[in-house]
Amino acid sequence: MKCLHVFVLIVSLVAGVAAEASVRTCEPIKVAMCKNIGYNQTGMPNLARHTLQTDADVTLQTFSPLVQYGCSSQLHLFLCSVYVPMCTDKVALPIGPCRGLCESVYAKCYPVLYKFGFLWPPELDCSLFPAENNHEHMCMEGPGERAPPVGTVPLNVANTGGRGACQRLVKPGSWVWVRGSARCAQFCDAEVLWEAGQRKAAEVWLTTWAALSFACTLAAVGAQLACGDRGGAGERALVLVALCRCAAAAGWGVRAAAGRAAAGCAKDSTSPTRMLLAHDGLANPNCAVVFLLLYYFGLAASVW
Repeated sequence: MKCLHVFVLIVSLVAGVAAEASVRTCEPIKVAMCKNIGYNQTGMPNLARHTLQTDADVTLQTFSPLVQYGCSSQLHLFLCSVYVPMCTDKVALPIGPCRGLCESVYAKCYPVLYKFGFLWPPELDCSLFPAENNHEHMCMEGPGERAPPVGTVPLNVANTGGRGACQRLVKPGSWVWVRGSARCAQFCDAEVLWEAGQRKAAEVWLTTWAALSFACTLAAVGAQLACGDRGGAGERALVLVALCRCAAAAGWGVRAAAGRAAAGCAKDSTSPTRMLLAHDGLANPNCAVVFLLLYYFGLAASVW
């Protein structure tokens, strides 16, 4: 029964971590460059996936020459809104810059970077930020210089390091650049390596074998328990193996019951209406539970 206790412990741990991840904690801004910027609370991880303000501070220091150059009066606010975003306990996601603010800074500062041979950082790709500030996607527009209409600034995709990287993949239209993980993510409903019929057949095949495995291992456990204490240490080890295999098969069952989207996809943080193939398992509790059942109990069965 050791595997059963481990299973209960792991599921409880996942539920606790998922619940904790859904609560955003705000903290006072400690980065000197972003103090007195118009807000005084931030939250980590930021839009560049830094988990500590000290890491964000180190990155911001690399932009000091550009800030001192004065290519845009809004550069200071823009950089802070990305690396030290506004935080409030009323909004679950960090409040970063609007796309118009980004494009305004890009139009004035990218030529300076390009002149000195530097690329536009991928985490500052303007297409990743909300087009406007509204009740669904809060963002900072920024005062000061007049920003051009959204979408009118020609972005050099090849030099942003963002969407241009996705163009080299198979079926580039099925991918989108994700700022948080700094890599391309597949759209949840996109077909890249499988055709729809092939994927469906594979899912049915795996689910069928998982159901048979679950039934057989459960029957083996029941038969052994019916024997009482007549089994030796070897038989008891086989019971543990069967329980672990049973839990692993249950993982496939959870995957089949929840469905591909519910078990393997998550909302895009910059566009909650868009579903992407999950990169961070904690963003989707179903994905975390399936992984733990398949990986840990499959590994435990192999060890036993």
